Amino acid sequence: MNFLNVLTLIIGYFVYLTYKPYLLDIAIAALMAIAFGKIDYFLAKKIKNKYIVSTISTLILSSLILGPLLYFAITAGKYVGHLDIEFIKTVLEKAKHLLSYLPDMLANKIQNYLTQDNIQKIYKSVIPIVATLTKKSASFIKDSFLIITFFFFFSLYGKEILLFLKRVLPLPNSQLREIFFSTSEVMSVVFYSTILTAILEGMLFGIIVSLYDLNPIFFTIMYAFASLIPVVGGILMWGPVSLYLYSIGNVSGAVIVMIYSIVVISIAADTFIKPLIIQYVKDTFEADTELNSLLIFFSIVAGLSSFGLWGIIIGPAVTAMFLSVISFYKKI
Repeated sequence: MNFLNVLTLIIGYFVYLTYKPYLLDIAIAALMAIAFGKIDYFLAKKIKNKYIVSTISTLILSSLILGPLLYFAITAGKYVGHLDIEFIKTVLEKAKHLLSYLPDMLANKIQNYLTQDNIQKIYKSVIPIVATLTKKSASFIKDSFLIITFFFFFSLYGKEILLFLKRVLPLPNSQLREIFFSTSEVMSVVFYSTILTAILEGMLFGIIVSLYDLNPIFFTIMYAFASLIPVVGGILMWGPVSLYLYSIGNVSGAVIVMIYSIVVISIAADTFIKPLIIQYVKDTFEADTELNSLLIFFSIVAGLSSFGLWGIIIGPAVTAMFLSVISFYKKI
């Protein structure tokens, strides 16, 4: 190992220490830039100024992802901050009436748990959650700003970065280009089909809750994110909403929200419309790739478990990149 290699390792280590707090933000921005590669390519055909192209892509990213996420984080913090113990008691007391529909053994266990002391403990446990949520919201806003900034530069200098990688990586240019575009293709299909499906399901839920004077924008965003969680995602939203409507005496509304969510959203939208959305995205981007919906679900769950909310992006992106590279090796 010569002096230059040693010097490179030393400098690289200090560069790592310097940028360590921002590595996750940089990685997310880079992955999003790859997913937006097709959009940048389409825009570049019509607009010759690369600064304008990068600006438009950044605005699209902000409006589709980061804007709704920020709105959700801030509004959720306000809702949690205004929780009242008397309101919680009222909802739980009303919920006890539903126990008559459950098996006696299960109903008795729930009944014993929902005592006044336990309700008080649950309320007290919410206080630190509020403080944590406020802190996380501030951190989330900072991360969002950094991701937007890094994304703009990745989009602006993507071609130059690719040319640099061609020079430093020990791969023929043709192979590197194929890996990059294959990865971009898979990630584009995964990312946009997931986003469009989440938006559709969120809007469907926002429509039904708006009929009962609930905030349609907030619940649209909440359901869109919840829908990314396989199997139980929808229940996490329509369950509490139905329980709330039931607690205020709107029994018919509680039943309608439950049935609508199961039939229209979970069955019709998720089972029948989602494959059409995936096919539409594939046709739009002229992508010749086969996607396994179950694998997408697992990648989202794994991403959420490992990286938190940003795992929604990182999980499918990393999985798509890995599959793309594996697929490429078959051609070598």
